[in-house]
Amino acid sequence: MMIRRRKNKYIFLLFLSVCVFINLQAQNLVDKTHALDSVEIEGYAPQKRTIVIDDSSLGVPIPLRTNNALSVSIGSANMYDTYLSPLEYKGFSIHLMYEQMRRTTWFDYKFYKQQIFELDLSKGDNPAKNVSEYWALLSYRIGGHYMVYNTDNFRLGLGGLWDINGGVLYNERNGNNPASARAYSNLNLSVTASYKFKWGAVRWQIDSPFMGILFSPKYGQSYYEISLGNSVGLVNFASYDNQRALRNYISMDIPINKYTIRVGYMGSWYQTKVNEIQTHQYTNSFVIGFPIEGVKKPKEKARIDYWNGK
Repeated sequence: MMIRRRKNKYIFLLFLSVCVFINLQAQNLVDKTHALDSVEIEGYAPQKRTIVIDDSSLGVPIPLRTNNALSVSIGSANMYDTYLSPLEYKGFSIHLMYEQMRRTTWFDYKFYKQQIFELDLSKGDNPAKNVSEYWALLSYRIGGHYMVYNTDNFRLGLGGLWDINGGVLYNERNGNNPASARAYSNLNLSVTASYKFKWGAVRWQIDSPFMGILFSPKYGQSYYEISLGNSVGLVNFASYDNQRALRNYISMDIPINKYTIRVGYMGSWYQTKVNEIQTHQYTNSFVIGFPIEGVKKPKEKARIDYWNGK
């Protein structure tokens, strides 16, 4: 009788230990599930969401968001170049832009990298509407912003961009000098701010160059003379005294079904006064585009486990 009671006691203690162990494991699983549910990263569409761990203390790299957008802008253009004509030429502009914004690991994940490819095509007529000018410019920008203020809804960033530009302005009437080449490169100051609403997101970015170099022939100097070696004074230092520019970009991302549409406004104003030649190129455009957002995890450091016996 005594032996049976002892057996029952041991069985009860074993059962109690198993219950406690199962309870602890279940509680640990629930805690991990809550940690996973606390952070969500958007996928390639607003309805597709990937749950990831966003805590470097857990030993898992923080995912990096990448936003790619292809957009088209259509609007007005105002062209002026005293090397070709003393008149302003007004018309329309078509602007193609590919933009990529990516979160990086720099400065404790607070730096966002940005690069932009742009193609600007414009056509304008003189006041009499009997002569036209044609404009083409290819540009590349790269840089980024440090987020000085970042919440779930509002983000403010300060930074800079380096750009390189090359293009040509062609006047169909001129005989000796029918075209004027454009080439310049600048360091730009940049400010960006974005706010997320329930229906979408709004972003505002302003860029302005403060230092660079630009190509400009002298007044009356032909490109034939330049081809013969007369290249003195063609490359000039650019700053606020001979070059002023501003790029103002406001966009709204609106999710519709499984896709996101970007609409907005872009204003670009660029003017120079070098070698007794004045130029400007002003455009005001309506923007429509399609952004795609993805998630990229940073690469982990390489490990050598041979000496660890793994």
